[in-house]
Amino acid sequence: MINVKHLTLLFLFAVAAAGTAVAGSARQPSAVVELFTSQGCSSCPPADAIMGKLVQNPEILGLSYAVTYWDYIGWKDVFGRPENDDRQVNYRDKLNARYVYTPQMVIAGSEHFVGSNAAKLEDSLRDYKDHAKSINLKWRFNGNNLEIDLPTTNKDAVIWQVDIDHANEVKIRRGENTGKTITYYNVVRNTREIAAWDGQSKTLSLDLALLMTEGRDGCAILIQENGYGSILAALVIDL
Repeated sequence: MINVKHLTLLFLFAVAAAGTAVAGSARQPSAVVELFTSQGCSSCPPADAIMGKLVQNPEILGLSYAVTYWDYIGWKDVFGRPENDDRQVNYRDKLNARYVYTPQMVIAGSEHFVGSNAAKLEDSLRDYKDHAKSINLKWRFNGNNLEIDLPTTNKDAVIWQVDIDHANEVKIRRGENTGKTITYYNVVRNTREIAAWDGQSKTLSLDLALLMTEGRDGCAILIQENGYGSILAALVIDL
């Protein structure tokens, strides 16, 4: 005989377990590595492969920004966004680089280097260890909102929301990478400023429905000094 009470308890337990899974789907990584890449750049696939290894480490938030300035060669990057170009230009100016280039990695918002240079990446991860935990974030899922507690600090910052796809495979039919099928990891599909922060203690409340725009796999929250300076903290949210 089916025990209705027993089934009800099982159902309630399943709902509670699901709620716990959601509540556990955010984490604060130790480091943020941004890769500026292009499907039209023959030098980029090795860097894209390195990003694939990076994202396997939960302590590292890797982000792939597809730029558009190689589109003229013969293949339009299907993930390319002018906003990604703008972000790279802002880094160029902030980090006193002479020009933009691909593949370019930026770590901690503080240092840039050729994205296929695995040895340099390893050194930089050591140099900027735990930079994304400079601010200790506390967060909780409260109904339909994600609430993030920001402590008092002496930094002015911009808080970015970065929408991502965890992995996308692309078969490239023209341009420098003709015939290659390449997987791109943590592909940035949208970046927007959600708040300016003056360093005073506050709670940031984010609508989960808005975080799930366009059916993305997840998103990241970046807290970045003066908009394009040092990345002080980050939060990875799996949706």
